[in-house]
Amino acid sequence: MGDAALSGELRCSFMSQAGAATMLVAAGDVGSKVPAEAIVAAGGTVMRVSQPGGFNAMLKGATFTGEGAKVRIALTGPAKGGGESPARPGTLRYERDGRELAEVRGDWVCGP
Repeated sequence: MGDAALSGELRCSFMSQAGAATMLVAAGDVGSKVPAEAIVAAGGTVMRVSQPGGFNAMLKGATFTGEGAKVRIALTGPAKGGGESPARPGTLRYERDGRELAEVRGDWVCGP
């Protein structure tokens, strides 16, 4: 997933705490009106989704949609550690056709 062909200068990713699997990789441009793009592996499928607002719109969580699915990243606590791109705890909720299929705890990391 880290090698996914996504447009954008900066990336975010969500990694589950259980098994440390990367579940979502997103990319977007700073200050852009072009949607951020993401690849998500959830609910037994891998799909491409997007969110308006580019990279800046992903920093405090995100809601991606596409192919009848909605993926919400909600932050649940402060950054862990320091540096330019510290991990923040959060949850990833995956919905398809209005039904929640998965909720996973993990870390949301955004930056270069």
